Amino acid sequence: MNHQRKYFLPLLMIGLLFGVFGFAAWLNSLLIPYFQITLQLNNVQTTLVTFSFFIAYVVMALPSSWVLKKIGFKKGIFLGLVIMAIGTVLFIPAAYTRAYWLFLCGLFLMGTGQALLQTAANPYVTILGPIESAGQRNSIMGVFNKLAGIVSQRLLGPILLLNADAIMNSITTMGDAEKIAALNSMSLRVVNPYIVITILLLVMAVIMWVVALPEVHEEETNAEATGVAHTSIWMFPNLILGVLALFCAEGTESITSYYIIPYGQSMGFATADAQVFVDYIIYAMLAGYVAGIVLIPTYIKQAKALAACAFLGICFSLGAIFTSGFTSVLFVIAMGFCNALNWPCIWPLALDGVGKFTKTAAAFLIMAIAGDAIFPILYAQLNTQLGPHAGIVLLMALYITILFYAAIWHKKKVW
Repeated sequence: MNHQRKYFLPLLMIGLLFGVFGFAAWLNSLLIPYFQITLQLNNVQTTLVTFSFFIAYVVMALPSSWVLKKIGFKKGIFLGLVIMAIGTVLFIPAAYTRAYWLFLCGLFLMGTGQALLQTAANPYVTILGPIESAGQRNSIMGVFNKLAGIVSQRLLGPILLLNADAIMNSITTMGDAEKIAALNSMSLRVVNPYIVITILLLVMAVIMWVVALPEVHEEETNAEATGVAHTSIWMFPNLILGVLALFCAEGTESITSYYIIPYGQSMGFATADAQVFVDYIIYAMLAGYVAGIVLIPTYIKQAKALAACAFLGICFSLGAIFTSGFTSVLFVIAMGFCNALNWPCIWPLALDGVGKFTKTAAAFLIMAIAGDAIFPILYAQLNTQLGPHAGIVLLMALYITILFYAAIWHKKKVW
């Protein structure tokens, strides 16, 4: 009980950070259709939105681990929030010039800041308490994340995508000057929201600087139980295979979450109608997190929960493939429930026993977020070449990989 009281405030502050992660990441689902209109992009071109944001995790994860070792957890969080604020500021000149490359630079900087923040925050949550209940704590963080995602949709959706279908239809009949004026006007919709977001990020940075956050050292993690002397991070198969599983898990979440609007459009729904599917998939993920909080570890172990979710993901993928219209969309939305426990369960399974390698291991797991950058591109290409159901086959393959990790691979402590 004293342990719980001691870490209540730090976990609350980390929960707010997870809210920042969710707010920023879920904005991508709005930016994709928004950029399609304002910048006149096709589906493949808009994949650069998620690519630019999430590839930063690959580039910056290991440097983030080094930075955290040098300046510590608290200063690292402050720096990460400031970098994110610089990224959001870039949206202002990008909006005035309608320069896609400048938007992408802003997204990359936001991803860079988040890479630093997540490299710090995720092992922090895993370490603060028994490894067996880490999935429960991570599920609580997931609730913060998805509630912030709902807020981002509710606040910015009506601003960025107001009358989106009408504008998209009307610009086809406009002259060049009138069309440019209409697109410029819509482009400026991001300016005021991103000014507010920048201010809030800087305020959050100051709060994190002021609040006392204890450093948690790697020695507090589980000791090695295999009797094998690990001299390299590559000697932990449960970690390396966990990175692969998380890489696939990020692919399932990014495809279902950020491309549910285009998928709904391909099933015959207007943009305004398909926009609400983002809310539905967040609700499905919240239900998954609540299930994790209630069930793990009292009623079900983390590995079994992960296996069950992966199996359901395979079933829902088959359902989406062999149906169409709203039924197919519902199967994709239901995948949100399965995706919710991937992150909370894979992290503790992968970090179990890594000891002094925890910070580097966390950086490796953060690099797995590259799945958010790479798989949407593959998904978009499959959809363009073979139709919307072809991309769901990719989802099924990802769930199968996660199932193997949950059932077999996480148990491997030596190669």
